[in-house]
Amino acid sequence: MTASPPLPAPPADPGHERHDRATAVHWAALAWSAAALALGLGWLSGVLPVNVADEDGFGSLFAGRGEALPVVLVLAMGAVGAVCSVLMLRGGGPRAAQAGAWTLAVLLLLVFVDGNVLALFGYTMIMPVVGWIVPGLAQIWVLALLRPDSLTGLFFMAGVGVWVVAALVCRRAGRHSCVLCGRGPRWSAAVERGARARALRVGRIAVAVGAVTALVYPSVRIPWLFGVPVGMSREDFAAISADPFTLVIGVGLGSAGIVGAVLMLGLVQRWGVRFPRWTAGLAGRRVPVALAVVPATLVAVALVAMGRSTVTDSFAAGVGSMMSTSAVHVVVFASMGVWGAALGVATAAYLVRRRSECGRCGRGLPEAEPRDIRAAAA
Repeated sequence: MTASPPLPAPPADPGHERHDRATAVHWAALAWSAAALALGLGWLSGVLPVNVADEDGFGSLFAGRGEALPVVLVLAMGAVGAVCSVLMLRGGGPRAAQAGAWTLAVLLLLVFVDGNVLALFGYTMIMPVVGWIVPGLAQIWVLALLRPDSLTGLFFMAGVGVWVVAALVCRRAGRHSCVLCGRGPRWSAAVERGARARALRVGRIAVAVGAVTALVYPSVRIPWLFGVPVGMSREDFAAISADPFTLVIGVGLGSAGIVGAVLMLGLVQRWGVRFPRWTAGLAGRRVPVALAVVPATLVAVALVAMGRSTVTDSFAAGVGSMMSTSAVHVVVFASMGVWGAALGVATAAYLVRRRSECGRCGRGLPEAEPRDIRAAAA
């Protein structure tokens, strides 16, 4: 049995660089908290309209409950966020600040981010194609994107990311790990290879679950091409078919689900590490980690929000009332929450697997493809 290679020497003054990275994240959290307080004060004073308590808002937890509740919650979250940010900026990664950061991220995701965000993302995906076919769709999409409730939803969605990163940085600082890569003082090559192998196994399971659930939505939209209504009556389908543009949009959104299922495979395949041969001009080049992680994370958050919104709407209005169709649509849209959770797990596993040598702490191994990870674990 061969001994693990010695740890590489860290670059000069890594503590200073780790401190800079941690400080930047904590300042971002403080900036978000200040913006949340400003938003809450704007709502409280009447300068800004409260746009999360819309009676028609899909999946809104505030519909029918008045405007006081969201105002109080936003002000409270901004205040808690400011306190957590200040505690983090003072160093050390206190447990209270870390717990507060995780709590804020979860509350933002489950309370303030709703299914409208996924609708915006879905239309954004199909706009380059469908926008040229359906007259006025591009203008409708722009107006929807600039609506106050849409901008507020995107702001809260950004808050989820800010507080997750802040909590991770705080946790790493408390464990004396590298803020950038998360590797601790007890790192070794064997530990790294084991973590990659586990990440690949978990990622495969998550991708399998996510890809299957991603195909649920296309299964009720693609049949429209053949005149087959799924989850709705013939009369309702006839009303939809009367407008060919509605069919184009529905099939386009269903096709986006198929594309999403295919792209998920890249999280565990070689072409998720190196561009495949059919990508002209990019074949064989390294896929930037952020190119996969950032969009996948945004979509995962939006999918979880859609699943939560569907369940909320179903309990509030009765199963089968959504979109004036059968309970099939409730199941279809609720399954997006499972898809989003699986995509989130697969993305996290992909991020762990793609870690290479850290430029700050000096720890890590050269980046490996899935087949090499399997061979090393064998």
